[in-house]
Amino acid sequence: MKKIIAVVIIVGIIGVFGFAFVPGFIDRYQSKNAAENVLDNVIDQEYEKAFESVHFYDKASDIEPTISYEDAKIKWVERVKSLKEKGVYIVSYNQLRVSLDDTYPVGTVDLVIMENGKEIVSKDVHLWFGKSEDGWKLGNIDYHFDDIEEDWEKALSGSM
Repeated sequence: MKKIIAVVIIVGIIGVFGFAFVPGFIDRYQSKNAAENVLDNVIDQEYEKAFESVHFYDKASDIEPTISYEDAKIKWVERVKSLKEKGVYIVSYNQLRVSLDDTYPVGTVDLVIMENGKEIVSKDVHLWFGKSEDGWKLGNIDYHFDDIEEDWEKALSGSM
């Protein structure tokens, strides 16, 4: 009888810890996966596939968008293609890191960007993730956290 009670207590403790920590692991995994999907597919010029992992919005990031998914995808793909035609595009990335800040995923990444024939390394680019129906997606990429917005920040953002 004592063994059964001990097993029940151990299973209960494991369940409580699982309930407390598993959601955070899932959120970090989904967010990192979304960032990798966007970045890898943009590098490979698979823009429509990249958009599948973008959290898009038109008024505010926490309000249901009024623009349709298809219209948002067309607009986003055109922005990224236009930027590529101007000679600005992501070449590669390193040090993709995602953590939780008060249960919300946040991240940073080092981007290697081609601008007018020169490779520029942008370190500690901030990643913001938005929650959608099918999990966390990449919403914004912000390099400086100031009023100066780089063209590539705006193009890759989920803001419509």
